[in-house]
Amino acid sequence: MITAVNNPITELPMTNDQNLTTFLELCDPFRQAISSVPSEESWHYISHLSKLHGVTPFLYYRARSLGLKLPEQIEKEWLGIYLYQIAQEQKARQQIKELKDALDPEGIPFILLKGASAMLRLYPQPGLRTFVDLDILIPSDTVFRFKQTMTTAGYKPLSARNSPEDEELQKFNSHLDPICKDGSLMIESHLSILGAKGDHLAALSEIWEEKEETNSDGIRVSHLNKEQFIVHTLLHSSRHLIDEGFSEIKWLVDLLYSIKAWRIDWSKVRDDARKWGVEKEILPVVATLNQYWQADIPLPGIPEPLALNTLMLGIKDRKKEYYSKLPTGYIKRLWEIRRLPDITSQIRYLFHLFFPTPENLRWRYNLSSSWSIIPYYFIHLLFTWKKFFTGLWYHVLYHPH
Repeated sequence: MITAVNNPITELPMTNDQNLTTFLELCDPFRQAISSVPSEESWHYISHLSKLHGVTPFLYYRARSLGLKLPEQIEKEWLGIYLYQIAQEQKARQQIKELKDALDPEGIPFILLKGASAMLRLYPQPGLRTFVDLDILIPSDTVFRFKQTMTTAGYKPLSARNSPEDEELQKFNSHLDPICKDGSLMIESHLSILGAKGDHLAALSEIWEEKEETNSDGIRVSHLNKEQFIVHTLLHSSRHLIDEGFSEIKWLVDLLYSIKAWRIDWSKVRDDARKWGVEKEILPVVATLNQYWQADIPLPGIPEPLALNTLMLGIKDRKKEYYSKLPTGYIKRLWEIRRLPDITSQIRYLFHLFFPTPENLRWRYNLSSSWSIIPYYFIHLLFTWKKFFTGLWYHVLYHPH
């Protein structure tokens, strides 16, 4: 997929320490007051940060709860974003019910993940948690029936992978091709919550055996248990920073709510992370929560928290970091060919790495069905080789850790 490496809003200059302190205090759902009331200029900076981190509706709620007067322009803007998110949440709740109605009769269970799960379990009122899709976990042996059922329900794949073989090889590392239909949120179906490096086989049986349920809007919905939710959220935040160079603070707000709202067995959190092979990845995020929000989570050793600049704006040289990883990524994908069962699927997979399916190409370049895709095959091939050699150049210069 095409990945944007330049986001203008992340190029905000760092401001004075008090603005950053105020933003962090506003992101703490249980803090009773902030240390300093921002000026109008400071509010505008905080507003930029709130959009960058997906917490604008939440900060609108926090400002009202604390009795803070917002500048008129920001008040109107934040109110509009908050009302929009209320509508999105209503859509999500209805869609979750439709998922249950479609999948339950087919005997296909699912576990709600990430933002939608946090929305139903943690936030005190509608519209506070932003999200753009619904993430669910399904059993790997139900994939074929799941796709058939969702097609019958009117969903279509977005062709996020180069080919069906590519989806098959990546299904435990990421998710199946996203699916959507008009008027609904996109659905990303996962077979694992750990990604490429975690031991998903060790985790899956425990996850399904220990799942928890909520009764929301008259329907029973399954979620990760509390400790597994925390491991997954910590891991998701860490992976975004590693893979994309930036991670939104909204994930940390989920964690701050869960730490206060739930009785957490931290020894189980550590044991699960260790068993699943993700402990090293999540510890810096835990240290960050302790450093900036005094979460008091017990930690083995003394891991380094994220630097404030990294927490707020992501890593430096995101473009270099992105490109320098590409050559290794391409080589790994070529190496994956050995996992396919026969020579026909291997050739098809290799061919589509360079010449994606027509549906995938239209999705990549946002082409309507009336446009010819033939020129875009040459554009895509040129673009792929350019990225590869740019990555080699940055890899030699940058040597990312």
